[in-house]
Amino acid sequence: MAENTVLNKKLMIVSLILAVLAVALFYLRDASQRKKYQGDVVQILQWRRDLGSGAEISELDTSPVDTKSSLMNLKDVVRNDNKSMVTGQNVIRRVYKGDPVYYNDFLETARGTPADKITPGLRGFTLRVDPNYTPGDMLRVGGRVDVLGMVRLKNKPEKTYTLVQNLRVLVIGGRGPRDDEPLMSKKGRRHDPGMRVYRSITVEVKPKLAEQLADLLPRVLGKVWLTVRNPSDAPKPKKGIYEDYMKGRAINPDVMSILNQPLPDKRMSPD
Repeated sequence: MAENTVLNKKLMIVSLILAVLAVALFYLRDASQRKKYQGDVVQILQWRRDLGSGAEISELDTSPVDTKSSLMNLKDVVRNDNKSMVTGQNVIRRVYKGDPVYYNDFLETARGTPADKITPGLRGFTLRVDPNYTPGDMLRVGGRVDVLGMVRLKNKPEKTYTLVQNLRVLVIGGRGPRDDEPLMSKKGRRHDPGMRVYRSITVEVKPKLAEQLADLLPRVLGKVWLTVRNPSDAPKPKKGIYEDYMKGRAINPDVMSILNQPLPDKRMSPD
């Protein structure tokens, strides 16, 4: 009788172990099936607000959101770990709050005329530069520059000023992004080889700023200098007469008075 009791206890223990194993296998299989049909959870970027074509993307314009890889094609969607390549770019089409961030929201993928690269409402303006004093291949199409020049204001000695700042570069030495070169490398970075020597660049400006520059440049003593900005170095907010200048929309108010002066005698100006 005692032997039967012991045997029954052993069978009960074995049954409990088998039951636990069965339940564990069931949950493992269920988790595997859910993963198979739902996919892994990944973090992608989505827009936090609506942006119009040409708007510059700040770090606060996007935010990460969890999604299942099986629910959408993630090939063209920007993941959160690539957020750094989005900030500082310009959107090339209108985007809407809550939509995923796609690479073709800010990277040109369609071929067209070179002028298609200009943000609607803006203009391409060409500046002559001294090839001996350019930043070389540090400057790339899509980069940002400040423009410096020496002027002689009324009743003041000649001095170098930052004439205009934070201008986006469209063309370097007559060459913009080439349509026969890949725009994206295997690492997801823009392919844009720089030029070492050039005599001109074309920048993107508002029509009013183009008129101001056309009036100002003949009054610059010699050629202009370029300084290259880090793409993430956004202008500091400033109200009043300097607001448009800080945002790259107007020339420096400190030199505006020179537009009312007659053109200088170029024979007396340094070349």
